[in-house]
Amino acid sequence: MITGTLLAVLVVLMALRFPVSIAIGIAAVVALLMADLPLDVLPRMMVDSVDSYALLAVPFFVLAGNLMNATGITERIFDFARALFGVMRGGLAQVNVAASMIFAGMSGAALADLGGLGAVEMRAMRQNDYPADFSAAVTLASCTIGPIIPPSIVLVVFGLATDTSVGRLFLGGIVPGVIIGLVTMAFISFYVRYNRTSWGQAEPFRFTEFWRTFRRGALALVSPVIIIGAIIGGISTPSEVGAIAAAYALVVGIVYRELTWERLRVCLIESVTMTAVIMYLVAVSSVMGWVITTERVAHDAAQLIATHIQNPLLGLLMINVFLLFVGMFLETLPALLIMSSILLPVVKVLGVDTVHFGIIMCFNLIIGIITPPMGIGLFVAARVARISPEQVLRSVLPFMVPLLVGLLVITAFPQLTLWLPNLVFGKIPG
Repeated sequence: MITGTLLAVLVVLMALRFPVSIAIGIAAVVALLMADLPLDVLPRMMVDSVDSYALLAVPFFVLAGNLMNATGITERIFDFARALFGVMRGGLAQVNVAASMIFAGMSGAALADLGGLGAVEMRAMRQNDYPADFSAAVTLASCTIGPIIPPSIVLVVFGLATDTSVGRLFLGGIVPGVIIGLVTMAFISFYVRYNRTSWGQAEPFRFTEFWRTFRRGALALVSPVIIIGAIIGGISTPSEVGAIAAAYALVVGIVYRELTWERLRVCLIESVTMTAVIMYLVAVSSVMGWVITTERVAHDAAQLIATHIQNPLLGLLMINVFLLFVGMFLETLPALLIMSSILLPVVKVLGVDTVHFGIIMCFNLIIGIITPPMGIGLFVAARVARISPEQVLRSVLPFMVPLLVGLLVITAFPQLTLWLPNLVFGKIPG
């Protein structure tokens, strides 16, 4: 009863255009009043939920992404990717995806990719006569890879919400992220061949250009190696890696002489603002998760699933459909925090590894930045490309095919996600 009222209040407030974070907070207060609990429980639970060492990674990764966008690192990455991958059919569209895969190893957020590297990619594609709507669609589709390949803010939050090792989640996202990128690149090659476009032709490979862009961007390109290598080598925790990423981005910006005091000030302000929003979402969502857990809603759902579904793959496919629907109406982080407490007991009953489920769930909800009515990525891409969100939506719909194919592949073959974490950290017994 209380959970039903909580969710109803949340839906009504969101329909009235309340910010999601405020709507969750009000719904949590209503739930506590219905449970006849003192309201001083709310701030205590909120403070306890963000009092976590793992969450230190969030502000550092946010700052690292902002610094990279402000110091010309994104342009150097794009130039190198163009020299290396421009020879493929699809030309700059392939470069777009490849650059996003490289940048994913430095920035933990899809919108950081879309607003920073995406602007560089769309400008280059526009200068080479690619349609603006296609350029925006490719950029929007490729930026969904970013939060899967480490580092990743959403994986940090999922790990905290479900008490899952963030290190295992980071390593678990590497292979699925690469697979999604490769499937998208294969789709672009088919798309250009099938439509016989006048644009998207392969560019000739020039070793001199490759070497020039590599030397020019070497410091930026080595960043993913440092970040992922530190985790695999056990040198640092994910939280410490966040600090390393931010410090490295700062040093690179100084070496490249593109980091001014004004740019640093703007980066710090944007990072503090974004971090505050994320932390508040984590805090209020923890109260909502506590209510749902106390009412045993998740436990009852797990029992229902166990009674009617014994096949883990079938269960995951049903969850995929459900999460894709949820992602249409909720932003990624709120949806992740709310749904993880409900679905985790269900997947445990199905015998699904939590790391595998985490990658599946996060990618499901990240796709939500493409799908209306929420679809925040549509509006960001439209603003950067200077076209309407409707034009972006029409052009990005075909790219749902490779994204969903990638999702099905990582759902059906858990070993793709689990082999690297098991190799580095050892297989979890049971």
